[in-house]
Amino acid sequence: MRLLGIDLTATEVRVAQAERRFGVTRLVACARHDATTIEERRAALSPALAWRPHAIVTALPVALLGHRIVTLPFRDARRLGETVLLELVGQLPADPGDVSSGHLPLGADGGSTRVLAALARRPRVDALCDALAAAGAPAARVDAALVGALRLLDGAADGALLLADGERSAIAIRRDGRLASIRALTNDPAIDAAAFVREVRWTLAALGGVAAIVVCGPDAAQALASGLRADCLDDVAAARWRVPDLGACAVAAGLVAGPGLTLHHAVEHAGSGRRAAVLAAAVALLALADVGLVHWRLARRDAALAEAVRATATAALPAGTRVVAPRAQLEATAAALARRPGTAGDVLALLRELSARVPSDVRVGIDELAVEGDVLRLRGRTDRFESIDAVTRALATSASLRDVVAEDSRAAVDGHGVEFRVRATWRPTLGAPS
Repeated sequence: MRLLGIDLTATEVRVAQAERRFGVTRLVACARHDATTIEERRAALSPALAWRPHAIVTALPVALLGHRIVTLPFRDARRLGETVLLELVGQLPADPGDVSSGHLPLGADGGSTRVLAALARRPRVDALCDALAAAGAPAARVDAALVGALRLLDGAADGALLLADGERSAIAIRRDGRLASIRALTNDPAIDAAAFVREVRWTLAALGGVAAIVVCGPDAAQALASGLRADCLDDVAAARWRVPDLGACAVAAGLVAGPGLTLHHAVEHAGSGRRAAVLAAAVALLALADVGLVHWRLARRDAALAEAVRATATAALPAGTRVVAPRAQLEATAAALARRPGTAGDVLALLRELSARVPSDVRVGIDELAVEGDVLRLRGRTDRFESIDAVTRALATSASLRDVVAEDSRAAVDGHGVEFRVRATWRPTLGAPS
């Protein structure tokens, strides 16, 4: 992803180009150009725009912002966004009117969150966006100046980053690796460098002091010449940020170095339909590929199941049978086997089944066993009526018999025992021994 940061002043255009790949941002180039008119700004920005950046970010000076570091008693990001502006406006001496606002979480402690909250009057934000749009570089985002520039420093040591840039001068302090304070400075180092240095010292003393100062901006040389003890950003910046003119373009470089405090997001209009058309075509292609892949998998499964059914039918049907409709042929063969008359082997199997099913504690004498098609008729004698019910229940558990009923039961004529008749439907078991 290609990013373009623009720091627009009344007399200059400062740009920083960066590339973000696999989550790592690298600064490609920085440049500054004298430009006071729309034509000069357009000419100054044309090389960077020819690079075709994916996003353009610009900044408002700290002096044009109302900002505070506030602590809110919760950590939920949605509640922070809903509450932070109300908290900030309540601490300002007057109603700022229509504003653009944003916040940057600085850290969480227990259930509370420290955030840097800032706002700017909307006419100033709109004027900056209009100026860039007129120069052919519409901004996608407007950030607070200098906040992101702290990422340019090597390591996370405590210190101060001083921007020496005329009326746009400011200072940001970092402690424990996080932004601790940010202040606009009123003295212009290009007009009275000594007064500027004194203001820097007073500000640092009021904010608790720091161990080291890093100075950047186009007026850094004047501040150093007036006795300011500080390092230049070009000398101490991390290796991936070191490019020519980094110090003078520090604000623009900070805009592309990483997340900052965003005050305004541009409304994305429909614009060119080319990208939307490409995305729609890609989605359609992926959907077709997904449907085709699913269809191919289902077809493979269907073919495998059909082959398994055909193999089973071939093994079950008589040898030499041509398999055309496996299911129908198997059902027809099974029905034919079920209707065939019982063989001598089937009858012998039935006798063994009856002997096995009759309870051993019941005395039964068989006088007649008749098989007529699928009807089994049994006539016999037992010692009491309860034994008839036991025999009927036992035969009903057989897989070869169904609809087992006792048709007739009575006391024997000779007075010894009970005579009975049982009727059942017989179905020879397939595969019974012959």
